[in-house]
Amino acid sequence: METKKKHAGRRVIAVLLVILMFLVLLAAGAGVWAFSYVTEDYESEELVHHTDVSSLMHSSDVTNILLMGVDTANADASTRSDSMILLSIDRKNKQLKLTSFMRDMYVDVPGHGFTKLTHACAYEGPGLTVDTIESNFSVRIDGYVKIGYDVFRTLVDGLDGITVPEIDEVESAALAREGVLIEPGTNIRLNGDEALQYVRIRKGQSDFQRTGRQREMLSLIVKKAKTMGPVKLLKLAKVLLGEVESSIPKNELVTLALRVLPCLGSEIPEQQIPAEGTWWDETVSGMMVLRLHFDENIETLKTFIYGD
Repeated sequence: METKKKHAGRRVIAVLLVILMFLVLLAAGAGVWAFSYVTEDYESEELVHHTDVSSLMHSSDVTNILLMGVDTANADASTRSDSMILLSIDRKNKQLKLTSFMRDMYVDVPGHGFTKLTHACAYEGPGLTVDTIESNFSVRIDGYVKIGYDVFRTLVDGLDGITVPEIDEVESAALAREGVLIEPGTNIRLNGDEALQYVRIRKGQSDFQRTGRQREMLSLIVKKAKTMGPVKLLKLAKVLLGEVESSIPKNELVTLALRVLPCLGSEIPEQQIPAEGTWWDETVSGMMVLRLHFDENIETLKTFIYGD
């Protein structure tokens, strides 16, 4: 199976905060004080599965967390999910894996019929997005994290900026239209505002390129977070955790962190759904959508996440 890293696109989510938080807790020894301090303003939401989870692909060695970004400043806003990435924590193979779900896929949203995947969150929130992915792709999701784009800006600034491998001429021109003047080049450091505009580039980029950038940015921030001191990370995580919406109970955060720890030394493999060669463009009721072969994509997920 081919997985791809791509360097262009628009909008990225800040749900990478979840991994940052794990790193913070581990760096601080996951002590009682550190945990209480970081999670003081954190509250979880209940995730109710309406799909029969026993019928879904799952493994005791794998934990799947859906990372969602909305195109608003506030995660509480009722809006479409702009980005959806499944973070798979594979304890058996000691790997973190990232799977992007394209927002324009034409799927069956429970209770609403066939429409774009992105609409599920606007209808009934992240729980319905989880239900939609589970029912269409037969993969069990153990929790979700939802974040608005202000958190992304704060996170990048809190890490003293992120260096992207390359900004090409198309991206440079798109940034200039938003008042961000950056010449094409390699190894360019971006602050929070610049990074936000960079990941929101629309012109000249496809949605496949956009999701490739989301996964790459997630990897870059994880790497940068590992170089920061624990005190600085603790303060940053405390600020950010008050802005997320998540179904992960507070008392399970340390357990999840300990599952992530052995995986941090490995490269992060990436996949996108629909997979290459399994989809086609179509116009349905005036909407441009991605139609796909579901069986082939379910098999792709099974092989990528579980190795079966």
